Amino acid sequence: MNTLPGQNGVLLFAVAGLLAACNPSTPETPSTHTDTGMLLLDQNWTDADREFSWFTTFGSRVLPDTWFKALERANDTSPFASEENLSRFGFAFSGASDTNPDNFPIGITVTPPRDGHAWVGLGCSACHSGQVYYQNQQIHIDGGQAMLEFQLFEQSVIDALNATLRDNEKFSRFAQAVGEAEPALREQVSQWTQSLIKRQHINRTDSHYGRGRLDAFGQIFNAVTVSFLGIEENRRDPDAPVSYPVLWDAPHMDLVQWNASAPNAGPGPLIQNATTALAVFGDLDIHHNDHGLGYKSSIEINNLGPIQDRWYKLTSPQWPTQVLGALNSDLVTQGKTLYAENCLACHALSDRNDPDRMIKATKVSLDQVGTDPTMVDNFLGNQAQTGDFEGRKLLFAAGPEFGATAPAIKLVAHATIGALLDHPLAATMQGVLSAHKVKDAPIDEDPRYYKARPLSGIWASAPYLHNGSVPTLAEMLSPEKRRTQFAVGKVEFDPVNVGLSDEVLAADQVSDFDTRLPGNSNAGHLFGTHLSPEDKRALIEYLKSL
Repeated sequence: MNTLPGQNGVLLFAVAGLLAACNPSTPETPSTHTDTGMLLLDQNWTDADREFSWFTTFGSRVLPDTWFKALERANDTSPFASEENLSRFGFAFSGASDTNPDNFPIGITVTPPRDGHAWVGLGCSACHSGQVYYQNQQIHIDGGQAMLEFQLFEQSVIDALNATLRDNEKFSRFAQAVGEAEPALREQVSQWTQSLIKRQHINRTDSHYGRGRLDAFGQIFNAVTVSFLGIEENRRDPDAPVSYPVLWDAPHMDLVQWNASAPNAGPGPLIQNATTALAVFGDLDIHHNDHGLGYKSSIEINNLGPIQDRWYKLTSPQWPTQVLGALNSDLVTQGKTLYAENCLACHALSDRNDPDRMIKATKVSLDQVGTDPTMVDNFLGNQAQTGDFEGRKLLFAAGPEFGATAPAIKLVAHATIGALLDHPLAATMQGVLSAHKVKDAPIDEDPRYYKARPLSGIWASAPYLHNGSVPTLAEMLSPEKRRTQFAVGKVEFDPVNVGLSDEVLAADQVSDFDTRLPGNSNAGHLFGTHLSPEDKRALIEYLKSL
């Protein structure tokens, strides 16, 4: 149970109750399709919930919005922000609305005016909204694994800015569209471009993430220990990309992250969301603050609680029989027994109809699961120089003081808490709004395992394993048939084997996954592989029903 001590905690919970009473929910039948024709499934979100979750910023700053709308692609004069261009990176479009007047794709957000600009950035749904393609239909999956190709998007933004700076005619058109004088604007664009290049250089790696993956821990470790602390020697190669995890059920779990390293009780969700805001084109100034406490940051703190509240409401997507076909009830019944015998010990069942469900994650050791260890090894092996954090307490007012070195994750925690303490009242309020009842779980100093989650909605979250190295459920159960290479992105869904087929629908919207590359191993997770072909088919049919 999330609680706050003392009278202030009681007062804040009273305020939270008053806010809820002033905003009663009204029954509403959510839309079944977007204006662009995507099929929407019932995942317990109203249309207003969707719009809020799709387009609300947590503080990410890629470009000023006027620049983003004026920018041309690097090699021609077409708008960078066009649907044709942004679709190349894996973004999906729902259409213009009051919340999204500029018809940006799902997951592109805009801040209120800050430091002279409203800023375009990436929101939660940029990485956590999936797409399933089947027989000329596109099914949108809220909270699913997005197919965003992060590295390509970042490089393309930089290329477009550099081309604008090099080409006088291109820059003249850009300046006219932005509505600012060229000399001053050119200096601003040059400085911001250099900051993006520096960020990219700090996170340079030979690892090609491809569609639907990011080394989120590697990038936030570098952001705090290299960018914010200013210590180049702390840089580590972010070469352990993992799939963007699905978010239904996640707010109900006791532990989150692929390695179950983050407890979800108390202020856990607030800290996790604030950390994401710093990692995804965020900023932190460890030498200044606005209110005499903590560190000044770009986090939009007042949005964190409402964002978390929407994700808490979200439920898993159910198999859409009207598109993918009816389930075989006899096989589902048979598969349910097989699941109980072979899967349930690790993958608990989740009742999507219970709004207050509490889920305990199962931690499976590396030795037992046998999957690629790179992500776990990188997390545990990242020790960094503390620099200006040396002598400061982990939790500011409490906890041990930092010595000359510390685990990178503890430096990240300190930086995030510092960003929240720069706005202590707002952070406390958002902590209340983020608070939901979950099981308590201690922080593990040595998380040498991967988390097994409930498999609700598993049909909509291919490719599988933490690093996205297995394209179908059938291949999960038959490791000898696992493909060495396959396409990820806009590919036809396979409703029989459940996952990604070999049929590429758009060559410029896929990336090639090669399991022979470092960090990409498709080995391990041999549970259920002993079953007969008939039993495997029954188990897969049951998994479709979850």
